Amino acid sequence: MNEKIRALQKQIEAERAYMASCNHDYADPTDNPETVREPYGYKMIKQGSDVWGEPEGYKDVEKPRWTKICKLCGEEKHTYEQEPVISGYVPKFS
Repeated sequence: MNEKIRALQKQIEAERAYMASCNHDYADPTDNPETVREPYGYKMIKQGSDVWGEPEGYKDVEKPRWTKICKLCGEEKHTYEQEPVISGYVPKFS
């Protein structure tokens, strides 16, 4: 069993080295929303002279996220940000 674990660890290290030296060629980004848990409603907790708030519960919220994957090594990059893209000009008639 230990030999199998060592062999798998060597494979992991070899894959990490390959990914580190890869000249990434990413595919087009895809929409990949992430579900996060956000608190809702707070209750006041008192203990002696200390007072603080704790969430009463959590709800699942979809957060917009985009992912791009390298075609060569499979590395994934995620982002939550967007930027405007100006694609060009069109004629303006007055």
